[in-house]
Amino acid sequence: MTESHPDLKTTQAGWVPRFVSNLSKRSPILLALIGIIAGAIGATSFSPFYIWPSYFVTLIVFSILVMTSTTAKSAFWRGSSVGLGFFGAGVSWVYVSIAEYGQVGIIIAALITFLFICVLCAFWSFSAWLAWRLSQRFTQIPASLWITLSLLVGEYLRSTLFTGFPWLLPGYAIENTWLFELLPIGGIWLTSACVILTASVIACIMLKKTNQLIPFISVLVIWLSSAYLQYFPISWVQQTGTLKTTLVQGNVKQDVKWLGETAVRSLAYYQQETLNHLDSDLVVWPETAITFTYPRIKDHFKPFTKELAENNTTLITGIPDVSENKRDYFNAIWATGNGFGLYYKQRLVPFGEYIPFAEYIGPILDVFGMPMSNFKSGDDNQPVLQVGEWGVAPFICYEIVYAEQVRRMVRDSDFLITISNDGWFGTSIGPWQHLQIAQFRAKETGRYVIRATNTGVTAFINEKGEVIAQAPQFEKATLTAEAKAFSGITPYVQWGYWPTFWLLGFGFIFSYLYGLILRRKN
Repeated sequence: MTESHPDLKTTQAGWVPRFVSNLSKRSPILLALIGIIAGAIGATSFSPFYIWPSYFVTLIVFSILVMTSTTAKSAFWRGSSVGLGFFGAGVSWVYVSIAEYGQVGIIIAALITFLFICVLCAFWSFSAWLAWRLSQRFTQIPASLWITLSLLVGEYLRSTLFTGFPWLLPGYAIENTWLFELLPIGGIWLTSACVILTASVIACIMLKKTNQLIPFISVLVIWLSSAYLQYFPISWVQQTGTLKTTLVQGNVKQDVKWLGETAVRSLAYYQQETLNHLDSDLVVWPETAITFTYPRIKDHFKPFTKELAENNTTLITGIPDVSENKRDYFNAIWATGNGFGLYYKQRLVPFGEYIPFAEYIGPILDVFGMPMSNFKSGDDNQPVLQVGEWGVAPFICYEIVYAEQVRRMVRDSDFLITISNDGWFGTSIGPWQHLQIAQFRAKETGRYVIRATNTGVTAFINEKGEVIAQAPQFEKATLTAEAKAFSGITPYVQWGYWPTFWLLGFGFIFSYLYGLILRRKN
């Protein structure tokens, strides 16, 4: 099958495609550099920078480079350049954990980080290739819709394959815009679709593409509807109570966290701070705040647990658990005192908590000298934890980034708890991006999110996605606030992906019909 080429007149219409075409012929390296720079700019849309227009710059350049390509191959490599810049700037914080705690040298750490970025970039490369092929094959559908669909497919695959890494999805770039109000309706995938569609429509207008009326009207309606929700909000959930809650941030250094002496001293600190806050309904410790296994600590904790129960205080803490045969380890959350429950982490970190294709990759990592973790994942249908009369949906570390997992568990909960140890990532931007993602889960579900971490950012997030209290990073601290319990579900919790499907489906149907009308008139 031969590869089709765009019509020369279409390609050369306007100064933007002429500029790209001339630059591609004279200096393809410079064109790739423009793509990398445009991608890197997009990373500033997210926390802690919040320069939201920059991500639209990234997607506009991505769309222009794809639509002005003369072959699918060139679209693939142009999309790769933008993806390389975006992920290179956006997730470079992964290097910190590999270099400082991976027991490898700087060069190997940089190489592994680069390979990880390339894997993420590959999904954008695929999206660019797919968008070009579809737009050339089905010309009656606006190119902006094919770009939106293709990039959404790529981002979905990135979020699901081999556990997935749904970090820095397009929808996270719009926290400080009207589109943030769409989260309770369609979640992160609806906002992602709106962001991509907006940028691709702008790119098509710059390229003077025809048949963009329906996508343009859709974008206009989306933004105006979001503005209406901003100034006339709809209450999807109802408050049912409050819990005085204390979060304890131990600030234990990662390189000594698992040493016996540190474990004993750290546990004593957490217990004492809890005893100082027995007037709280709930006390939360971070991920693996207790480094002793659950069977080993359970009996030792009985007097402490009894005192908690007598004061109507529930303790929720991270703790490792081990199976009876001593072979399987689990990253867990334990509720005790005036509550109960033991939850096993479902989504494990690839190469951190488990090794994908361990029989093949393990020997390679052994050569590099990287330590290998071997945790087991918990079942998908675990019950929520109980805090007195309240149900609590628990999430460990980056589980909070999986919107569908949160959506599935929130139905039985009155608020959400996420515990983490972002000390792996030092002073990088990683922990701040992690906090921002938790804010989106709060807004999507209409629930408070209580976030306890080892080194920060420990925080309370209300049902509107706003951080209402926050502890300083890299300090021992306690943070106390009133956490509100809510009942009811948002449209996103009810319908999930469907609002996004409806948006794209109607866009394709009406654009196709409009295209038929135009052809008949001509």
